[in-house]
Amino acid sequence: MLQSYHLKCKNLLKSHPKIPENKLKEFRLGSKVLFDIAACKCRDLLQCACPKNKKIPLREHNFITDQRTARQMVIGGIDVCTTKQITRSLKRKLLREKSASNQPKVTKVSTEILSSSSGSECTQSDCEEPIQIQSRASSINSESTSIKTAVDYALLSKTCDRFGVSDRAGAAIASVVLQASTSQVIDKNKLRRERKKTREIITSQQNESLVPALYFDGRKDQTSTISEKDGKRYRRRILEEHISLIKEPDSKFLGYITPASGTAKCIEQEIFNFFMNKDISMDGLIAIGCDGTNVNVGKYGGIIRMLEKRLDRPLQWIICLLHMNELPFRHLFEHIDGTTSGPRTFSGSIGKELENCEKRPIVHFQHIPTDLPELSTEDISTDQKYLYKIVEAVSTGTFPNDLANKSPGKMSHARWLTRANRILRLYVSVETPSENLITLATYIVRVYAPVWFAIKTHPCCKDGPRHLFKLIKLTRYLPTTLKNIVDPVIQRNAYFAHPENLLLAMLTDSQPHIRELAARRILKARSAKPKKLRLFQLPEVNFNASTYYDLLDWQENITEPPILKSVTEENLRLFVAQKGEGELNLLRLPCHTQAVERAVKAVTEASATVCNRTAREGFIKAQIDSRKSMPKFDSKKDFYP
Repeated sequence: MLQSYHLKCKNLLKSHPKIPENKLKEFRLGSKVLFDIAACKCRDLLQCACPKNKKIPLREHNFITDQRTARQMVIGGIDVCTTKQITRSLKRKLLREKSASNQPKVTKVSTEILSSSSGSECTQSDCEEPIQIQSRASSINSESTSIKTAVDYALLSKTCDRFGVSDRAGAAIASVVLQASTSQVIDKNKLRRERKKTREIITSQQNESLVPALYFDGRKDQTSTISEKDGKRYRRRILEEHISLIKEPDSKFLGYITPASGTAKCIEQEIFNFFMNKDISMDGLIAIGCDGTNVNVGKYGGIIRMLEKRLDRPLQWIICLLHMNELPFRHLFEHIDGTTSGPRTFSGSIGKELENCEKRPIVHFQHIPTDLPELSTEDISTDQKYLYKIVEAVSTGTFPNDLANKSPGKMSHARWLTRANRILRLYVSVETPSENLITLATYIVRVYAPVWFAIKTHPCCKDGPRHLFKLIKLTRYLPTTLKNIVDPVIQRNAYFAHPENLLLAMLTDSQPHIRELAARRILKARSAKPKKLRLFQLPEVNFNASTYYDLLDWQENITEPPILKSVTEENLRLFVAQKGEGELNLLRLPCHTQAVERAVKAVTEASATVCNRTAREGFIKAQIDSRKSMPKFDSKKDFYP
């Protein structure tokens, strides 16, 4: 390099003293880049067209540019941070290469199968109907060689953006297509036919012959329908009531009914017709679960009562305890702060401040002691996690910074859990809270949240009376004026204080003599042999009881739990003879209806997407089947079993 430069100098001196000015200037400029040994000589490094092995790394661009111009930078010591970064990058590259060698064979697939032309119209079905994943990577031929080819994901990314598909759903769909090892192009009609076929297969495989417990709930949904006019078909939306039905104890979705009206008689008739049309026997039905609305639990004309009269036998009444836990809180809030003034507005001062409470800074607040049960927050919803954490924070007086930045949940008149979250969030943001705000926050921390999470940790119907007693016991701190608001609400909804439910709790008590006493009372109730179908009546609750089995007066007429019909009298007498030692086999049913609420949500989504009843049920069951085969898709390890 130096010899070459020296030779240029000698050649230039041959023209002395008449050396051209431009050549002299060029020679002098050459001395400044004498030691620029980079293979890339491009002036614009970002637009460099050199081969990859000759390109200057991006991290060196600033230094090279400086050395070719101002030359203010100097080479220093070893950059420890950058060295570690390069080392980690190399390790990741090695891991990717190792992982690629273990991946199944994948051929190049055009992502155009997930896209349509930009000028095509997007129908409601195409836009709203989510694609279900029915196959897993286990179907890949294990003998395939490990070949990984490049796939252009740009078009897939655009398609996902166009149709509003989430990253998770888009990755799942693309993974199924790549797994299939095919290069065939499919259109929406083929996919629609396959989905229809899959739904029919799943529906035919999930027929039930026996339902021990039926849980139901419903709502009015915006429902997609097809109407015909002048030989053309049009899609439109109508408001239609849907009642979702599930089988317990395994929370299996059975289907839904569409009653012509919301009366108990109409709904009960539709439930019976559903069982007959599906060829499901009602002979084994022993329990009914629902919320405590009057159309369900009316003493003479409710749905449960009418089913009992149709079957001519009593059923176990399991009325949702989570709904029941909200009712005293709701009445207390309305008594203190007033009722609502619109679909999203309140008439009271506290309710008006709840909308933007999460934007307020956290201030010093007075802690409120509580006794929360230990609970794993992994299997509960985001709103419930927030409630658990904010109650912990209020009880300790220390509010975590990350909790302050989280949302307490959407504001809705129908969601009392998120309203409790927002009341506590408002409480920790006000330096001098009002007496009304303190009263509500104290009730949430001391009563509402502990009972809610006690129900979540012990969800079996045998624990229902214990949860009811806990609610009554925790509310005794209230002044008389507020107890006069709360106690009538508890009395009207004390379904788990009925002897049929109390005997279940006593039969599974931790004390042997209580279990023995329960068995004796069941035997006594059997010996009475009632002449007519019993009428389910709420007992007068003893609010001063010291234990859950003292909630009622046992001198009144006692009937045995229908859920124990399968337990023979011989087994009960043996249980008494053993002084309550041992255990009787009982059907474990939930004391709440959250599984039905999930089914209601699924029916609502299907109603807006699919246009006929059979397709909707297949759509929902395909969703459930997909979730069972792949519960989550957060990373590639969730896709490969």
